[in-house]
Amino acid sequence: MIEIDVLCTQVNSHYNNMPGINCWDEFKNAYNYKGTNPVIVHPPCAQWSRMKNFAIENDYTKSLAHFCFQRVLDNGGIFEHPAGSSFFREVGIQNKIISIDQHWFGFPARKRTYLYFHKCEPIQLPLNFNAIENNVAGLHSSKRSTTTINFAEYLIACIRNK
Repeated sequence: MIEIDVLCTQVNSHYNNMPGINCWDEFKNAYNYKGTNPVIVHPPCAQWSRMKNFAIENDYTKSLAHFCFQRVLDNGGIFEHPAGSSFFREVGIQNKIISIDQHWFGFPARKRTYLYFHKCEPIQLPLNFNAIENNVAGLHSSKRSTTTINFAEYLIACIRNK
């Protein structure tokens, strides 16, 4: 089984209970990561999202996206950020991303997300014809950045499906 490191997870993430997954949450600090395993990265998005004008400026967390992106380039893996993130434009990979909706994986609202794959490929996406009217803004802030177990399993499968 391929070991995978997941950078910038939530403390109570589903990734914590998955075999072969090493999690790097705010306490373990992704900046300390020096491994060589493939990575899945979920860097903070407030400084990069469409709503960045409302974010408190924080260079430490903003630069974490660059750190995580470099780990994807070095080790292979997947970089995840919200649709409309200005990060992809900044690093020049606008045409190399796929757009998904996390609702397809059980997220309780529409949540368009961009994924960048390096040294791995996306597997078939689930079909979902459910009409959903909820949006992320209607969720409590603690729920907006949650990764569902189905989405986590999908990202892991993309890396392990070589």
